[in-house]
Amino acid sequence: VYLVMASLFESLAQPFAILVSIFFALPGTAWLLAITGTKFNIMSQIGLLILMGIVVNNGIVLLDHMNRLRRSGLSTEEAILQAGRDRLRPILMTAATTIIGLLPLAIRGPNTAGIFYYPLARTVMGGLMSSSILTLLVLPYINLGVEGVANWFRRLWRESAGRTRAGAAAPTEPSPARPEVVTDGSP
Repeated sequence: VYLVMASLFESLAQPFAILVSIFFALPGTAWLLAITGTKFNIMSQIGLLILMGIVVNNGIVLLDHMNRLRRSGLSTEEAILQAGRDRLRPILMTAATTIIGLLPLAIRGPNTAGIFYYPLARTVMGGLMSSSILTLLVLPYINLGVEGVANWFRRLWRESAGRTRAGAAAPTEPSPARPEVVTDGSP
């Protein structure tokens, strides 16, 4: 997933910021499971896998739009605000339709072969509640921090490469003559 996103963004830093956004789903998941008294079982774990895909998708949509706005000439702050405004509705609609669609399943709905799916539904619902808001508010700034660190490493790499090339390309000068040390035993 990371490599696919790296090729999409043509960057190694932005996919890392998007993967960090997966953690935005954990507070909502823990909160809803605790309030409803639902155990964290295998179905909840499957719900987390589903949730990861939705959260990553929301992050990709937001950062891709922000990058396009920055390339069109907007400053970083303007691009963050405009991307948040433009992507607010699609991200909230994705979350709302998924939550509403899972509601019947979350109310101890159908089971198959004795397996209840309500932990899965509650995990996804809770995670979407927190991740949708946190993705819009926090992800752009995490991305800026990650880009800052990436730029610092890039500058460090260029400087070290420049020093290496300058050291290899510079002609070697003879070292200044040192006085010879007499070792014949006399003081």
